[in-house]
Amino acid sequence: MEIAVQDMLKKAEAWFEGQRREHLSVNVEYRPKVGLPRACRATLVVGRWEAVDKAGNLVRIETRDFLIHRDDLRQDPARGDRVAVTENGAEKLYEVAIPDGSQNAWRWSDRSETIRRIHTMAVAGSAAVPNETLLVRAIGVSTAAAITDQQIAEQLSLDLGTNRAVSKTLSPASAYVYVVLPVSMGEPMISVNGIPASAWEITTRSIAFSGQAARPYNVYRSTYAVTGTLKLEVA
Repeated sequence: MEIAVQDMLKKAEAWFEGQRREHLSVNVEYRPKVGLPRACRATLVVGRWEAVDKAGNLVRIETRDFLIHRDDLRQDPARGDRVAVTENGAEKLYEVAIPDGSQNAWRWSDRSETIRRIHTMAVAGSAAVPNETLLVRAIGVSTAAAITDQQIAEQLSLDLGTNRAVSKTLSPASAYVYVVLPVSMGEPMISVNGIPASAWEITTRSIAFSGQAARPYNVYRSTYAVTGTLKLEVA
């Protein structure tokens, strides 16, 4: 009986893999740092990670993960490898990375260890790869009443996301709370310790982050400097 069940599971996995390759996969080129490029069939999915930064703030990160069968890619992926995808006639590049909250750049996605799930981040900074999906968001605290672009990059926690939803625990000490979001993400609803907060000073300006071209950002600063531990939720 046990052997029969195992056979059924193997057949089911093979069927699902066939459906994935036929209906949910696209042609990509895997470009290792060492070795020759290889054509593969891959399914692109979203990975979500949580980690605590050096300041003790909760950071949520999104990756673009590729599901690739081991028959298409025999070698283990390594940080710095790249995956090229052609969309609407333009090439987009993704680089294999180890996201905060993970210890590896990839993991097996199935019980039979035939499909690798490879974690990547979109490569920005070139005309061919505008990186319009993942955008920089910045949240944190600063004693600066008029924060500069450099202070945003150095003092706030930066992450990448496709929307404005994020949650962080902050511990300001006579400091202002800042939420910096792309204008394209729309007007957020900001709550502090579960209560909607409306005491914000808002400015809009163009900001260029490392690896991302300048774009309009809304800078939300708490009206007053605050002290204590608070849970900030942006929706």
